[in-house]
Amino acid sequence: MKKGNKTKLRFDTEKNVRSLRLRRFAAAFSCFFVLLAGISLLLFLSHYNFNLSAITAPTDEQTTAEETTQHIPMVNGVRSYLLVCTADDSKAVRFAGIVTADMDGRTLSIQGLDTAASIDVSGCTGNFEAQLNYGGIAQLVLAAEKLSGKKVNKYVTSTDSDFRSAINYVGGVEINVEKAIDIRRPDLTAVIGAGKQTMTGDTLLKYIRCFEGQPIKQAEIIAAAIEQKLTVSYLDKADRYYEKIINLTDSDISVVDFSAMKLSFEALLYDKTDVTVTVTP
Repeated sequence: MKKGNKTKLRFDTEKNVRSLRLRRFAAAFSCFFVLLAGISLLLFLSHYNFNLSAITAPTDEQTTAEETTQHIPMVNGVRSYLLVCTADDSKAVRFAGIVTADMDGRTLSIQGLDTAASIDVSGCTGNFEAQLNYGGIAQLVLAAEKLSGKKVNKYVTSTDSDFRSAINYVGGVEINVEKAIDIRRPDLTAVIGAGKQTMTGDTLLKYIRCFEGQPIKQAEIIAAAIEQKLTVSYLDKADRYYEKIINLTDSDISVVDFSAMKLSFEALLYDKTDVTVTVTP
């Protein structure tokens, strides 16, 4: 005798079978209807260029993106920046000037400061070196404001070595030397030929120092350097230049300040073909 199959036998009545078939048909029809309705909705939204990705984007990410892409306000009105270079081993001031950006009038100007002038301010009477020795950069800012009659918003100071490094980092500066220079003295040796030439940081610093006591001439040299670097191509590298130069200088210009200035100068550059830096007495 063959051992039988242990599968259980199931007996369904004709009524149960008809009921089961009806339920399966209803479920299948419902799924088909839902699928068809969904496809129709997507086609409708697509026809009207609805942004489907916006449906699936998390709300938190959208909020974060909106917060991080908020524009930093551009620099408006008039802002003045004090530029100073000092000797490596002393407080001797090589040059000083105030760059003024009138963003509403869309002009840039620089005023050279007579670093040998005696200034009486905040308990100290003396030239720029005396002011710096007396109270540091804060005292020097007060002296520059009194001498120039302008409010200094931010400052940038460097030493000889840092100035050379910064100029070399940006690829030097093209200067047109009107007359050959041959200066040989204990504190400065400068032999520079006449004509247009690209100066390294060392040569440019020597050239500026050749005009100590002539703040207008020094301002003209700095103005020429600023004009060359304030271009669209250099502005594209501005973030990298800022990170490098800010580490070579002493400044109270923050990353936020820099971002605001960059936006303002971008607007200035794209609105005008050239940016001219004028020299004021």
